[in-house]
Amino acid sequence: MATRNRTLLFRKYRSSLRSVRAPLASSSLSTATGGAGPVIEMASKSLLNPNRSYAPVSTEDPGNSSKGASTVGLPPAWVDVSEEISVNIQRARTKMAELGKTHAKALMPSFGDGKEDQHNIESLTQEITFLLKKSEKQLRRLSSAGPSEDSNVRKNVQRSLATDLQILSMELRKKQSTYLKRLRQQKEEGVDLEMNLSRNRYRPEEDDFGDMLNEHQMAKIKNGEEQSVEREKEIQQASAYTSSMFLVVVESVNDLAQIMKDLSALVIDQGTIVDRIDYNIQNVATTVEDGLKQLQKAERRQRHGGMVKCASVLVILCFIMLLLLILKGIFL
Repeated sequence: MATRNRTLLFRKYRSSLRSVRAPLASSSLSTATGGAGPVIEMASKSLLNPNRSYAPVSTEDPGNSSKGASTVGLPPAWVDVSEEISVNIQRARTKMAELGKTHAKALMPSFGDGKEDQHNIESLTQEITFLLKKSEKQLRRLSSAGPSEDSNVRKNVQRSLATDLQILSMELRKKQSTYLKRLRQQKEEGVDLEMNLSRNRYRPEEDDFGDMLNEHQMAKIKNGEEQSVEREKEIQQASAYTSSMFLVVVESVNDLAQIMKDLSALVIDQGTIVDRIDYNIQNVATTVEDGLKQLQKAERRQRHGGMVKCASVLVILCFIMLLLLILKGIFL
């Protein structure tokens, strides 16, 4: 069974609709309600049952609003921030997949100068780094929020998002390090090839200098020298391209290191949270065992208590009186 996740598209449409509705709603509601809270416009009649009508829904106190309006509590602001962080993380994952394909394409041998691949790598790296930095700043906004009733839930969501963001940063750093290593290998291979070409270029002159060369041999030597010069130019261009890519990759790795350093303060609390959970579970188990012992002791006391004995004596007396009544009816 094939399925599609349309959550990101829905959030995109919802955010765009909010930005369009916000100025219109603020102006119209300030004039219509005289400073009251925003009212969500809904259909006044049912589409299936025309006789049924709906009351308007308000997000504020219904004291000054119209009669019959019901109040709806909107989610806190940090929920929207966490959703935006999740969307940014998903976008960064998509960009990272594109960056991996671009890395593989740039490392393949080609006849061009590779400027297009370099530009794509730079733009993708900058976009991913921007998304990670933006998400890290939004996480700091969540941590700077004051105490509230749902502070524990907010902290758990914050730690979960920080963990996802740190894992994503580590993956990007690993990709960049692998790409940088491959670039260094290609640069070393290019230097070795350049040295071999320079040696081979001067060998014909040393070997054939003492012999009588005809015009055909001289033309071959000149063509070989021209090809060597062109090859050296290509190697120099590739070396310059590799050096520029070194700078881009090193800069992005440094940015990722700073992001991971900032995120470590948010993720490090997870170990203490897990330890506290284990400690609380152990305490709960010990408390339950003690409670079971106390319950069993109370049950034994209740069985051997005076109330149970009194009830047993009364039941026995009732049976004796019943037996006496039966015997009295038989013999009398």
